[in-house]
Amino acid sequence: MKKTFLISIILTVTVFSGIGEAELIDHVCAFVDNDAITLSELTKSYNETRAKIETVTKEEVLNTMINRILLKRAALSMKIIGTDEDRIIAEYIDLKVRSYVIIKEEDIENFYNKNKKEFVGADISDVKADIEKLLTEQEVNTRLAALLSELRKQAYVKIQLE
Repeated sequence: MKKTFLISIILTVTVFSGIGEAELIDHVCAFVDNDAITLSELTKSYNETRAKIETVTKEEVLNTMINRILLKRAALSMKIIGTDEDRIIAEYIDLKVRSYVIIKEEDIENFYNKNKKEFVGADISDVKADIEKLLTEQEVNTRLAALLSELRKQAYVKIQLE
């Protein structure tokens, strides 16, 4: 009993003796269920992204980090494996989103006709593959945004970027 009391006093004194000198090393910027994104992780990712895209904001980078957690979690729940996180997420997007995108011939023709100024001197057969790729990416992005919105609804996401 005395030993436990003595240990409690020593711990209390030790904890309170450093209060005046306490320094915040890192804090959590966001939670995604049980996963946390720290300020140091956000800062590192922001600096790396900013080196490539100067106009990016911290909020955009944080949302991308949240989206990656959600996508990776969904991929792992489907037992998708890969060599790294990027590969796992790409595989998930291919299976869950890209495989359902079908671009019709008439969509390609409509795009070509609406944007003929952009294709001066090029016949539709010359640019068909490029148009199909562009329309596919636009549709994948639209469907991916809807999927991410649904994944966010199913998760507890709290952002505290102050």
